[in-house]
Amino acid sequence: MIKIVFKNGCIVKWKRKQWTDYKYDGKCFIVIKNDQWIGIYNMDSIISIIIK
Repeated sequence: MIKIVFKNGCIVKWKRKQWTDYKYDGKCFIVIKNDQWIGIYNMDSIISIIIK
């Protein structure tokens, strides 16, 4: 599971079957499924990221 909490209070949860990989490029957190980027999040808007 990936749980992303934003500064505005919103929460995004990705279940394990929904993603295959993730990456952080310094400015964005990117959720990947089968070599396709399916979620791109600006780190300036994020409070925390939990990966289980």
